[in-house]
Formats: sequence, C-alpha cells, structure tokens
Amino acid sequence: MTRFAVLAVFVSMGWATQLNSQSPLFAPAPASPVTVGPGSGTVVLADINRDGHLDLLTKHLLNQSVAVRLGDGNGHFAPGAERPMSFGYQPGAIALGDVNNDGILDLGVTSRDSVRENVAIFLGNGRGGFSLASGSPFAASASTKGYKPSLRFVDVNEDGKLDIVKANGRRNTIEILLGNGRGGFSPGPIVRLEPGQNFYSFEIGDVDGDGHLDVVTASSPGPGLGTGRVMTKHGDGKGNFRDASGSPLSVPPDPRVGTLADVNGDRRLDIVLSHGDRSLLSVLLNDGHGMFTPAPGSPLNLWNQTFVVVVADVNQDEKADLLAATVNSRTAPFESRIVVLLGAGRDGFAPAPGSPFRAGPGAYHLTVGDVNEDGKLDVAASSFEGNAVTVLLAR
Repeated sequence: MTRFAVLAVFVSMGWATQLNSQSPLFAPAPASPVTVGPGSGTVVLADINRDGHLDLLTKHLLNQSVAVRLGDGNGHFAPGAERPMSFGYQPGAIALGDVNNDGILDLGVTSRDSVRENVAIFLGNGRGGFSLASGSPFAASASTKGYKPSLRFVDVNEDGKLDIVKANGRRNTIEILLGNGRGGFSPGPIVRLEPGQNFYSFEIGDVDGDGHLDVVTASSPGPGLGTGRVMTKHGDGKGNFRDASGSPLSVPPDPRVGTLADVNGDRRLDIVLSHGDRSLLSVLLNDGHGMFTPAPGSPLNLWNQTFVVVVADVNQDEKADLLAATVNSRTAPFESRIVVLLGAGRDGFAPAPGSPFRAGPGAYHLTVGDVNEDGKLDVAASSFEGNAVTVLLAR
C-alpha cells in the first residue's frame, strides 16, 4: 500500500469514528417510497410542468413506458392530469432537454428494431405531458446486438441548439445528430473509438479547459478479460473530436464512465469510474490539460456492484461528495444500498453518517435534487425489482 493510500485510509477511518456518532445525513421522506409502477430504471428529477417544483420521471423497460409524477415542493409526488406515456417498444435510454427552444423541457427516448436504432423526440407541453415531434423518431445508426444505449442532449457544435449524442455500448462509435432548434435532427459526425473492445461507455465535458466539449470513453475487451482503457478525445467546438495526447490510459478491469466532475476542488473535471460486477470505484484526477492520474486511495471499495455515480455537495461544506447506487445483483432479492461518501477536498472521502442507506430492490439508478425546497439536496433511487422509488431527504 502506498503512502498516499495509507493516508486516505487513515483519514477515512478517523472521519468514520467521528461521523458514526452523528445523526444520519438522510432519512426517508414521509411519502417514501413513491409508487411509480413495476420495473423502474432511470430516475429523473426536473420541473416538467413549470410550477417551480421538481417532478419525478421514471423509465420502465418491461411495461414499455415512462411514468410522470408531479411534485408539490414538499417531497410528495402524484400522477398529473396528462395521460401516461406508453410505447410499442422497450425504451432504452431517456434524457430531458429543451430541443425546440420554447423554454419547456422535452424528452428523448432511444429504441431499436431489427434494422436500426432510433431516437424519438417528445415535445413537452408545459403541463407535464409530451407529444411526438414532427419527423420523429430519428434514425441514429444500424441496429447492433447487445443494445445498451446512452443518450445525451448537448450543444456539440456551439450553435445554441441542442444536439443528440448517442452510443450503443457494444459498438466502437458514438453517433451525433445535429439539432435544428425546432425539434428536428439530422445525421452529424461519427466519433470513432478504439477498435478491438467489446464494452464501451462515455461522458461529455470540457476536460482540457478550452471551452469546447470533449468526450471521455472507457472500454474493455469483456468481463474479467484484462485491463480497461480510458480514452479522451478533445472537441473543436464544431462537432469534431481528436485523440488527446497520453490517451488511452490503462485502468482496472471492466471500467464504466460514471461521471465527469470536479471531485477535489481544483475546478477541473475529473473522471469517476465503476468497474462492472466489481465493487470498486476509481477516481482519476485531471491535471488541467486533460491528462489523468489515479487519486490517492483509488480505487475505493464500495462492497457491492456500483451502477450509477453522482457527484454533488450534499452536506453543504463546498466539497464534492460521491453518491453511488449499489446492488447485490448476483442473488435475489437484489438488496440495494445508496452509498454516500463525503469529500474532504484533497484528502479523499469518508462515509457519511448513516451510510449506506437502504433502497428498494434493484436500485440501479439514482439522482439528486431539492424535492422539499429546504435548500438541501435529496436523493431519489429506482427499484427495478420493485414498484416504487425511494426518496431520501437531507437532514
């Protein structure tokens, strides 16, 4: 064990002794769990009906729907007057963004058939409902077996209009569809990734500080088949990306890009990786030029497989904290925990008081937002093997 790893463990142990004597950082909301229907996957908190309160969206793979529950600003969620969204296909990834520049959030949903992969655009009506946009769905690529999509709305060519960035997860390309600012999209550049790998993930952010969005990808040859690789591609602000110097970087096996965020307070985007069915979480620190090195004490052991990672300041100390959705996915009942690690700046992380927190079975996704409007970030976590979302309020 290196000197830095010893320091990180020492700091965490010292913090743990102090924090265990404190009250839990989160407690279940009075209305938790919130019934949304079976098989919830992605969970999104956003103000869909423009009343100033966060609403709850959940994706349901097996019953082919997206559920909308409207928030009242006190931590309660209830069905709105709009009809539920049902599809004739299993929804893949979902994302929200104002694609037609009317000030109302719209919804993107990926799908595939035997021929092609598509992105359907549903325009928001400002009352909590959505309707299919003209020309939608938009073809993104040929269909690929093992479909595990990712979807982002970002302005990659800096024209003030949101574009679509989509990837399959089993193909060494990222597809870009350029937005026209009216809800329509047309084929754009294709980002070519490192060949010879079988599993890919990506995130987008300005990692080199030049004001243009970059792409960070993680890849591996397959579960347990060797070291993983992280590659950075620098964007030029026109939708094109080039390989960064020093890329790719070797990392522990089965990497997945969890998020890009400043975890050590130096105002540079760092990389947080999960590692497939391993219980590890890696943190790679940015040197300011888009080069990355493992943080002291990285990788961290979270004791269960990690599916989603969020970086946010949940205890309001102006330091980044880590929240991870972890699931024992090997055996039923798929016990789930929300692990919260409080940041100490350059000194690593330590468990938050009360962490880990219970969630419904199969909590493969989580998000944060101030659902009861007390100025503190709260947590909402899915339950694929259940029918409700766990809502944890910050204390």
